Amino acid sequence: MFVTSFRSLATAGILPLLALTLSLRSLLAVPTAGPAEEPTIAGESQDASQVMSGFKKPEGITVSLFAAEPLVANPVAFGIDERGRVIVCETFRQSKGVEDNRSHAHWLDDDLAAQTVEDRLAYILKHLGDKAGDYTKHDDRLRLLEDTNGDGVADKSTVFAKGFNQIVDGTGAGVLLRKGTAYYTCIPHLWMLKDADNDGVAEDRKSLHEGYGVRFAFRGHDMHGLIIGQDGRLYFSIGDRGLNVKQGDKHFVNPSNGAVLRCELDGSNLEMFATGLRNPQELAFDDHGNLFTGDNNSDSGDRARWVYVVEGGDTGWRMEYQYLSDRGPFNREKIWHPQHEGQPAYIIPPITNFADGPSGLAFDPGTGMTDHFRGRFLLCDFRGGPGNSGVRTFRNKPKGASFELVDDEQTFWNVLATDVDFNTDGSILLSDWVNGWNGENKGRLYTFASAEAAKSAIVLEVKKLLAEGFSHRETAELVKLAAHADRRVRMESQFALVEKNEAAALATLAKSSDSLLARLHGVWGLAQLARLKRDPSIAQPLVALLADDAGEVRAQTAKMVGELKLAAALPALLKLTSDSEPRVRHFAAIALGYLGDKSAIEGLVKLADDTGAADPVIRHAAVMGLVGAARSEENLKVYYTSSSPSIRMAMVLALRRLKSPDLGLFVNDIDPLVRVEAARAIYDVPVAAALPTLAAALSPAVTDDALARRMLGANFRLGTAEAAERIAKFAASSTPSETLRLEALGMLANWAKPSSRDRVIGVWNPLEPRDSAIAKTAFQANIAGMLTGGDKVRSEAAKVAAGLGINEIAPILIELLSDKSLSGKSRADSLWILGQLGSDKLNELISTSLKDADPYVRSTALRMLALIKPAEAFPLLEIAALDGQGVDRQQALVVLGSLATSDADAVLTKGLDTLLAGKFPPYASLDLVEAAAKSESPEVKDRLKKYESTRAAGDPVAKFIECLEGGDADAGRVIFYEKTQVSCVRCHKVAQTGGEVGPELTKIGTDKARQYLLEAIADPNRAIAKNFETVTILDLDGNVLSGIVKFENDKRVDLMTGEGKIVSVEKENIDQRKSGKSSMPEDLTKHLSKSELRDLVAFLASLKGESK
Repeated sequence: MFVTSFRSLATAGILPLLALTLSLRSLLAVPTAGPAEEPTIAGESQDASQVMSGFKKPEGITVSLFAAEPLVANPVAFGIDERGRVIVCETFRQSKGVEDNRSHAHWLDDDLAAQTVEDRLAYILKHLGDKAGDYTKHDDRLRLLEDTNGDGVADKSTVFAKGFNQIVDGTGAGVLLRKGTAYYTCIPHLWMLKDADNDGVAEDRKSLHEGYGVRFAFRGHDMHGLIIGQDGRLYFSIGDRGLNVKQGDKHFVNPSNGAVLRCELDGSNLEMFATGLRNPQELAFDDHGNLFTGDNNSDSGDRARWVYVVEGGDTGWRMEYQYLSDRGPFNREKIWHPQHEGQPAYIIPPITNFADGPSGLAFDPGTGMTDHFRGRFLLCDFRGGPGNSGVRTFRNKPKGASFELVDDEQTFWNVLATDVDFNTDGSILLSDWVNGWNGENKGRLYTFASAEAAKSAIVLEVKKLLAEGFSHRETAELVKLAAHADRRVRMESQFALVEKNEAAALATLAKSSDSLLARLHGVWGLAQLARLKRDPSIAQPLVALLADDAGEVRAQTAKMVGELKLAAALPALLKLTSDSEPRVRHFAAIALGYLGDKSAIEGLVKLADDTGAADPVIRHAAVMGLVGAARSEENLKVYYTSSSPSIRMAMVLALRRLKSPDLGLFVNDIDPLVRVEAARAIYDVPVAAALPTLAAALSPAVTDDALARRMLGANFRLGTAEAAERIAKFAASSTPSETLRLEALGMLANWAKPSSRDRVIGVWNPLEPRDSAIAKTAFQANIAGMLTGGDKVRSEAAKVAAGLGINEIAPILIELLSDKSLSGKSRADSLWILGQLGSDKLNELISTSLKDADPYVRSTALRMLALIKPAEAFPLLEIAALDGQGVDRQQALVVLGSLATSDADAVLTKGLDTLLAGKFPPYASLDLVEAAAKSESPEVKDRLKKYESTRAAGDPVAKFIECLEGGDADAGRVIFYEKTQVSCVRCHKVAQTGGEVGPELTKIGTDKARQYLLEAIADPNRAIAKNFETVTILDLDGNVLSGIVKFENDKRVDLMTGEGKIVSVEKENIDQRKSGKSSMPEDLTKHLSKSELRDLVAFLASLKGESK
C-alpha cells in the first residue's frame, strides 16, 4: 500500500509508539529539570596570553586578551550591546543532552520519523528510560562580560541567565542583547530575557515561540544567527534539526532542513523566510539589506557554501540525505555546486563553495579598524584545531541579481574562532573555543584593533552615539544621523524615527536625502512604521519611488510595497518586471506575488521566459510572483503547452510550490530539463496524485540518473504487478547505466519488506509489506537480460534471484563461478548463492572450488564445506589456519571461531602459542584473537589472557596492534567515504575529493608507514601532522613564542609565527613547551570495529598518489 507522505505516520511502525507514549505522558515519570550542576571551568593560566603571538593578523593590527577562563568557558557565540557589554552563549551540554546521531545509531530511525519536539522527547524516553534524567544535569547559559574601567579587559563576569537544561534543550547557540533585552536561541525555544534593573542578571524570561529542534541530527546544527534587519525584524536561523512551530492560526512545519526565519521584536508575525540549508550558523546583512550565510558541508567530499539568502528560496539540502551513503541528490545532482548548466531549477545555488567550518559571521559596519575592512564580511572557519582555523574576510561583488565572492583572505588565523563581531569602539572581537570539537571548559575572547582607528573622531563619535542611545534625540538629528557612515547608527536612527511615528520625516528622507543609504533607511523605516501600525496607507509615498532614478531605491521600494500589499503599486511593479536592473526585476516579481493580482501573470511569465536559467534568483522571483498572483493552477494552464522551455519550466516550478497534480503533464515533456524537474517535484515534495503518471513513464530508454531514480522509486512505492514489471524490464536492459540497473535490482530484492527510509531521497516514508511473488514473476519474465552486463550487475542479479527463490538461475550461476575473467569476490558470491539455492551440484562445485586459484573462491568453498560436512572440512581448516596464506588463513580462523568444538579450540590454542612466541603472521593476528575470544575453552582463555597482558599498559595504540596488517583496502575505502560515524572525508582530501580541515592524504601510503597511520587514528595527539601542530614555547630567557611547527629534529624546532616568519629554537634553550591538540577526534576507535579499523589502515596504506 502506498503511503502518500512520510507525514502519514499512522502506518509507520515507530510513530504509533511515539504517539502512544505521548498520549500517556501524564502517566510517565518524565524527568523534570531541577537546578543543573555548576560546571567545572578550567582555572586561570598564562596560556591565553601566550598563544597570541602565534595569531596571524594584518600589519598594524594589535591583539589583546579581553577575557579568558575562568571568566568564560565554551563560547559558542556572543553578542555586543550598545554599551560594549559582551554576552556569551556558554554550553555545557555537549554529549550530555545535546546529542549526535553518529553516536546513537540505535535511534536513527526514530529521529528520521520525528515530526515534533514531543516526538523527540518520546523516543528519548523510549530508549533511555530513567537515564533520560541525566540530560538535565548540565545546562547551557548566558554570561555577561563587562569592562568597567575601560582598559580593554573584562573585569566583571555575571551569569545573565542559566538553567536551560530540560531534556530537549540546547544548544544555546545564538544571542542578541539590545537595550537590556536579550534574545536567545536555545532549542526548542526562542527566548526573550529582560534585565529590568540593569544588574546583569535577567529577571524575566519569556518563550516567544517553541517547537524548534524536531530532531537531534548532528551536534552544532542548532538554532542561532540572531540579527535585526534593516526592516526592523528579528532574523534567526536553525540547522537541519528542523522545526514544527505553531503561532496563532499559522503552522510552520519544516522538520528536515535548515531555515532562516523572521518575526517582529516581540515574537509576533513569525515567517519562514528561506529553507533548504544544512547549518546556517550565523547571518549577516550588508548595507543594502541583502542577507547572507555560510552553510556547512555534509562530510562527503562536498564543499561548504556561501549563500545569498533569498526570500522564499530553497538551497536544496535535506537532513535525510546525510544517511544516504552518497548523500543522494545533494551530490548526485550537484546541488551544492555554484550555478551550472543542468542544475536543479527549484534551488537557489550558492554564490561559491567556500571554507570548511563556517560559523561566526559579521559585516563591516562602515567605521572602525582600517580602510582595508570596508565592505568586507568576516567569516569564522572552524576546523577543530587552531592551526588551520581562523577568520576569513572577503567582499561580495554584484553579479546579475546575485553576487560573486572576491578579495578572499585569511585575515586572522591560527585561532579556533567560533564567532566574530565589531565592537562599539571600532575594534573586532573574536571568541576562541581553544581546542577540539566538544569543548574543554575553557574559552577566550580576543580584541583585534587598530590604534590609529581607535583614536579617530568618527570611531569615538560612534561609540558615544551608541552608548547614549537614540530615543531622546530630536527628529532633525535623527534624520541627519540616518546618513551616518556607520550602519549601526543609521539603523538606530531609523528605528527611533519609527518609534516617534515620524512618517513625514521618513518619507522626506526616502525621497530627497543626498545619501543613497539614508534614502534606503527612509524607505525601510516608512515601511516598518506602516507594518507595525498595520496601516499600509502610511507607506503610500513610496509608490512614487518605484520610478526613482536610483536602481537600489526602486529595488528596495518594490520589496517594501510588496510586503505591505499596496494595491496602488501594481501598475509600477508590472513595469519594473522589465527594468534594466536585475535586482529591481527580482524584488518587483516577489512584490507582485504579495499583491496576488492575476493581471500580473502575463508579465511574470515574460520575465521567466526572458530570464530562462541565466539568473536563478530572478527565475525564482518570477515563480514566487506567479504562485502568489495565480493562487491556483487554473490560472496557469494556458501556459502548459507553450513552445518555450523556459515558460514550461516556470510552470513546473510554480506547480511544485502549489503541490499540483498537474505536474504529471510534464513528465513526458520534450525538454529533458523540464522532464526531470517535474519528476523531482512529484517525487520529492511529494505530490502523490501524480505519482502513477511518473511511474508509468519509466522505460529502459530513460538514462538521466535523477529522472530514472525517481521513476523507479515511483514504481517501487506503487507496488503493483505492473510497476514491478517496469522495474524488471529496466534492470534487464543494457541501455541504462550500471548504477541504475543495480538500483532497479535492489528494489526487486527489497520488494517484500521495503525499508521505511525512501531509497531515492532518504525520507522516512514507510510502506507496508508486499507479496514477493510479484517481484519474482517480474524477474522471471526478464531473466535473460538480468544476467547481461558487467560483473557487478550479474553478481547482484544472481543474489536477487536467489533471494526471490528463483532456482532457474542456478545454471547461470555455475557459468559465473567458472568465468575466470570475473573477480574472485564475484565468483565466490555465485558459489555462496548456489549454496542458498540448494543446488544438486553443490558438493561437486565445492570440491572443485577448494582447488581454485583465487583465495576468495577457495575460502568460501571451505566455509560452505564446514557448514554441511564439518568433519571433512576440519583438516583443511586446520591446515589453512596454521599454515595457510592471506585470505585463506584469515577466513579459516573466522570459521574456526564459529565452530565451538574441542578440535577447533585445539587449533586456536596452537595459533595463540605461535602468536605468544611472536611467530604468527601479523596480517591474521586479528582473526585469531577474535576467533579465540568466542571460545569457552579454559586453555584458549588462558592463552588469550596471557596475550592481552603483553600489551603496553597505558598505550592507546597497543590494544589495536592487530589492525596494522591484513585489512581489505576496498572495504576501507567505503569506510573512509561513507561511514558517517567517522566522516573521514569530512576533513581529509584524497585526490580532488574531501575536506581541507586536515592533511591531504593522496600520497599518505607513500609518505607514512602503517604504524603512523594506526597511531593517527587511535592516538591522534601522538604525532600531529606537519603544518597542523600549534606550539607555545617559553625559552630560558623568558621569551614566549607561539606558532605552527614547520620542521623539527632532535636539536631544534622551527615555528612559523603569526607574522609568517620562521623562528628556530634550539631545544636545549627550551624551558617549557606546550602543544595544542590535534583536531582529529580522539574517540574514532569507538565508532569502528577492529576489523573496520584494519580495513581503514589498509585503504590509507594503499594511497600512493595514483588516481583512485
